Amino acid sequence: MASADIAAVARQPAGRQKWKTVILASLGGSLEIYDFIIYGVFAREIARQFFPATDPLASLISTFGVFAIGYVSRPLGGIVLSSLGDRFGRRVIFLVSVLAMSAATIGIGLIPGYASIGVLAPVLLVLLRLAQGFFLAGELPCSITYVVEEIPVRASLVSGLVIFCLNSGVLTATLISLALHSLLNAPDVLAFGWRIAFIFGGVIGLVSYWLRTSLEESNEYQRLKSHKVKRPFRKVLTDYPKQVAIGVGVAGIVNASNSLLFVVLPSYLTTVLHYAPTAVSAGQNLGIATMSASLLLFAWLGDSVPSRHWHRIGSLLMLFGSYPFYRLVAAHGIDPLFAFVIIGIVGGFVNGAYAYLLADLFPTNVRFSGIALSLNLATVLFTGITPLVVTQLLHHTGALTAPGIFLTVVALIALIAGSFVGRFGGQIERVAT
Repeated sequence: MASADIAAVARQPAGRQKWKTVILASLGGSLEIYDFIIYGVFAREIARQFFPATDPLASLISTFGVFAIGYVSRPLGGIVLSSLGDRFGRRVIFLVSVLAMSAATIGIGLIPGYASIGVLAPVLLVLLRLAQGFFLAGELPCSITYVVEEIPVRASLVSGLVIFCLNSGVLTATLISLALHSLLNAPDVLAFGWRIAFIFGGVIGLVSYWLRTSLEESNEYQRLKSHKVKRPFRKVLTDYPKQVAIGVGVAGIVNASNSLLFVVLPSYLTTVLHYAPTAVSAGQNLGIATMSASLLLFAWLGDSVPSRHWHRIGSLLMLFGSYPFYRLVAAHGIDPLFAFVIIGIVGGFVNGAYAYLLADLFPTNVRFSGIALSLNLATVLFTGITPLVVTQLLHHTGALTAPGIFLTVVALIALIAGSFVGRFGGQIERVAT
């Protein structure tokens, strides 16, 4: 056998192992994001259990306030976990974060309500949400960093696969909600049904831990032994502040639009616009499934057509289409299923591109820290506050198009930030390893 043939045979199992590693890293993230997002899915039930009020909208605002608190600890978590990941390796962060997330999620499912222990109930809820936010802060940046370093030649596709699996975790959360609301009556869902969803999330988090014990360090990181940075976070702040600002803007549109889809729209459509809950729930699942397929397509295309172009198109569509779209929704001028399909398709443009764009802004020795800082700042600024801002706009102005107004502003920011990506990107060496 010729030496070239021998090398080709040796590369085949190695290539399969790389893809297996990428899939395991991505699937673990889908299980962990479920633990975090299930809070928003059951926002109405949590509001009545922990923040009883005579005004349902006021109670919902309190619940979304705690939802936002879950993002307050993310910058600190991102700094600590990413610095450790750049200094000591990605694998240990994978394992620690998933165990801590699982414990916090099970804890939320077991907290007695306000009627049982009074003000201690929301206090414990806040503390556990802070813990969730802290440890989730390293999850997505670590996954993105890991997969683009493992298969840099297909960096756009594999980073898109991470986001696809995150969406699968969200879809699992909404399907669990649909199943519980179908199998249980409303009082039972309020009393204990939502707790089942949280405890289930903690259990699948332990499954995620088991999956990740077989992972090794990425090949690219292992080659950094003599070039590691002692203070990666400080280096990002001093050497790459423009890249961080660009990353925040690029990710902001994803965080805001996904927060609307995953958290705000179910309550907005049912509580404010009085759409049928069953139609809204089915529509949300269809929208998430549509976006998952759409983002994977644009991530795949990103390996041949630069990802920044797909991100720019998505930002433009949201900039000029958000306000007219939500006017139509507010007027009941569009079927909710069709509306969610549109949201899913348009969301795929930016969701399929942003992970690669963030990774491409930073070199290997500070990539984890750079992605974590950019992504977690964007999360705090755009995801955590989106439900609160939109509900406050609805409450104080009565503008039923509040989601569209908010998304238009964020899309403009994303478009401006995205215009600088080509100048500051190019850090991923897209060669086979």
